[in-house]
Amino acid sequence: MIRRAVNNKDKQVKAAKILEAAKEVFFEKGYYGTRIETIAERAGVGTGTIYLYFKSKIELYKAIQNEGLDILVSMVEETISWPGMTALAKMSAIASTYFRFYDEYREYFDIIAVLCATPAELKETETEISHVIDGKTYQLLKLIEGVVKEGVQNGEIVPIDTWKATNVYWGIMDGLILMSERHNMQNVVGVEIEELVKVAFEMTFYGIARSDRISE
Repeated sequence: MIRRAVNNKDKQVKAAKILEAAKEVFFEKGYYGTRIETIAERAGVGTGTIYLYFKSKIELYKAIQNEGLDILVSMVEETISWPGMTALAKMSAIASTYFRFYDEYREYFDIIAVLCATPAELKETETEISHVIDGKTYQLLKLIEGVVKEGVQNGEIVPIDTWKATNVYWGIMDGLILMSERHNMQNVVGVEIEELVKVAFEMTFYGIARSDRISE
């Protein structure tokens, strides 16, 4: 017989156990192949217990999105923390870091990029986790914008709308990796993703760099 959670620490442990089980099942079976009953069985709890901690399968899915975002934000923060880097060098490093996240944390990337669920399901905005995810996504983009602003302020980059530039940059990186997910890189395009990321960076940010600063 499973002992009921009786205090906050016990509840946190059980919620973490459920989330870990959900992560295993989502990673193995994808969103549509995952059933709450399978997660409950893997976690060693009753199906009803799941709903004491998570309102739905999509909330569990978003909790895993949140974990993935924590990893990605941490990687980007570390990337831009090295002293002595120019803004353009930081932007290039961020692109490489995003590809490394995709390469090393593929399952998390698939969930963050919503490759396992439809947009309609993710339109849910009532849960706290939805607000947390939106906040972390904004934090990530603002980290990148901070680097773009640094480049504008120190003269590496021409005056530009830094927020728009950030979103264009991120959209290009995201789109290239999604192309790779569809297996178009080798089968159709015939170019490695790493090479396209490099070219995309040169087109986007060296394209708006001041010409007298590119060689510095």
